[in-house]
Amino acid sequence: MPSMARSLVVVLVLTGTAAACTPHQVSTYMAIKTNGDPAAAAAADRAVADWHDRRSADCYQAIDRHWPASSRAWARSIVWRESRNNPTAANTRSSARGCWQLLLGTHGRRFAKLGFSTGQWADPDVNTLVALDLYREAGTRPWRL
Repeated sequence: MPSMARSLVVVLVLTGTAAACTPHQVSTYMAIKTNGDPAAAAAADRAVADWHDRRSADCYQAIDRHWPASSRAWARSIVWRESRNNPTAANTRSSARGCWQLLLGTHGRRFAKLGFSTGQWADPDVNTLVALDLYREAGTRPWRL
């Protein structure tokens, strides 16, 4: 029974971690955590907690954390135009949501590709990382008027 309880705790912890991290973060965490080294496991727990504590407060902060420095000014101008730096901006006439006003139906697969759900659209880090993926693929074209 103790090993069954321990297994249940591990599953619950990993499930909770998986819900809030990218697949790469989860696999890295699991590789370190399952190594059997208590010090490495504690360090992994601290790293995951630190990542969650550093969530961006708004769109501009997310840009500063994730966007290439060479095009941050452009990114900030687009976010101002699209959402006025409001991560919870939602267009009432379409599914455009978040900092970058990403269309959820169009970019749902992009959210999933990065390990996120469209339900996380209001998280400025998530919205910016999805926009960055689009930018790397298509450049500035999606945001042209």
